[in-house]
Amino acid sequence: MNIADFEKQPRGPYLFDWWVARQQIETPLGLFSVEFQMLGEDDTNPPDDEMLKRASELVSYAENSGNFILDIVFGDYLRAALAPGWLEACEVPRRVRRDRIGDYLRENGSLVVSRHLNWDEPYSSAIHVCPLWDEEHALTLDLRDGAIVAANGSRFRLLESGVLDWIED
Repeated sequence: MNIADFEKQPRGPYLFDWWVARQQIETPLGLFSVEFQMLGEDDTNPPDDEMLKRASELVSYAENSGNFILDIVFGDYLRAALAPGWLEACEVPRRVRRDRIGDYLRENGSLVVSRHLNWDEPYSSAIHVCPLWDEEHALTLDLRDGAIVAANGSRFRLLESGVLDWIED
């Protein structure tokens, strides 16, 4: 990937600059955009080499480990199904098959590299998915050192039943 593959987006209501790749990435959950976000108020610089490197890693991960991402999203669906009436309130059917879970996601899944120049760790990489059963909170999977290490900021595991479970620290 190189900077020519991305286009700066109008800032609009956002308080940060962001760039989106011209081409989306195919995953088992559907097409995902690749994005850069410059989250410091004064950071108006274009994406740098570290961001490009991380974007390539995210794309490679999504292409090669897409089934694991699918397992996590499906596990989140199974967890939501445990709450009585939750899926019905969200107008999502029960008993959705794993291979059809992508039908119940918003079409704005993204692979995002963020830059926060004033933070101790100035770069982060994440996979964002917005399931229809929890649009308010969505699902953010943090990628570090070639592995998903957190879901919505917490360590997790997939139980034998496939349900996504949070690990208490």
